[in-house]
Amino acid sequence: MLWGALRRIAIIVAVLVGGTAAISAALGALAGRSLLHSLAVGFYLVGAGVLFGSFALGGRGSMRVDRSAEDDPAAFAPSAWGRLRPLGRRSFRKASAEERSESRRASLGLFALGLLLILIGTGFDPSRHAF
Repeated sequence: MLWGALRRIAIIVAVLVGGTAAISAALGALAGRSLLHSLAVGFYLVGAGVLFGSFALGGRGSMRVDRSAEDDPAAFAPSAWGRLRPLGRRSFRKASAEERSESRRASLGLFALGLLLILIGTGFDPSRHAF
């Protein structure tokens, strides 16, 4: 079970790093920037976005919205803007210990991933030198 989880995490990180590099290189080429500069900016932006997601996930409270479309088929209706909006009352429930623990682990994992992406960006940044 642990090896499967590590394999899935490695695939997610590889796809995220490879996708960021490919998109940053393409946008940098269109903008006429150097490859190293565009890679660094891309990794900085994606790393900051992942860190923001970590903050948003970690800042959730201990209450969860308890709404289910299965209980009430008319619970969701289209709004004037085309999105679905909930109808009726929403009920709240206290999150279980497992849900709070999972949220905390996911937030810490995203934090580590965001820092890794920023460190990768620092490695590509031509204006910053370690030595």
